Parts: sequence; structure tokens; C-alpha cells
Amino acid sequence: MKSETSQPYSSLDTEFRDAIIPGKFVRIEYLTDLNEFIKADVTLKQYVQENGTEWLELATGDVVPLNRVVSISGKLSPRYPGYANYSCDC
Repeated sequence: MKSETSQPYSSLDTEFRDAIIPGKFVRIEYLTDLNEFIKADVTLKQYVQENGTEWLELATGDVVPLNRVVSISGKLSPRYPGYANYSCDC
């Protein structure tokens, strides 16, 4: 996933960006490459920005491109405003 060449995530909402704290245990909601909606309670290992691409590395070893993150700790990504009232407790 690190090689994904999508548009850089340059205009993140401050509240969303403030939720990205390495070492913090959070609930993260994101979409996979197959557009599967994933909800996980994990520790953020690190935030990486390289060659115009941003991603989060989770303590589980998973790597999530920032442009696929829907929310972190309830802070909604400005990229996915339609998910504000979405709930999936599957």
C-alpha cells in the first residue's frame, strides 16, 4: 500500500489531523483497496509522509493510506463527509 500514488492529502481538517497521535489507542474506520469498510480498535504506530503520499502504520502491522481513512476516534475525515451518520456495528 505504500506505493499507492493517489493524490496527497493536503487539506485535512485540523480536528481530524489532531486525532493522528502515534502511540495512541484509537478506533479507526477505513476503506480497503476493495472498498470494504473496516472498523478496528488499534494503536497508531506511526504517521508517515513520503513522496507526496501519507499513510498510517498500525501496531498490528497494517498500513492504511490516509486517503482511505474515514475516521479516527470519531473525528471524521473531510474526504468522507457522507459517512457522518454511518454506523456499522457488525
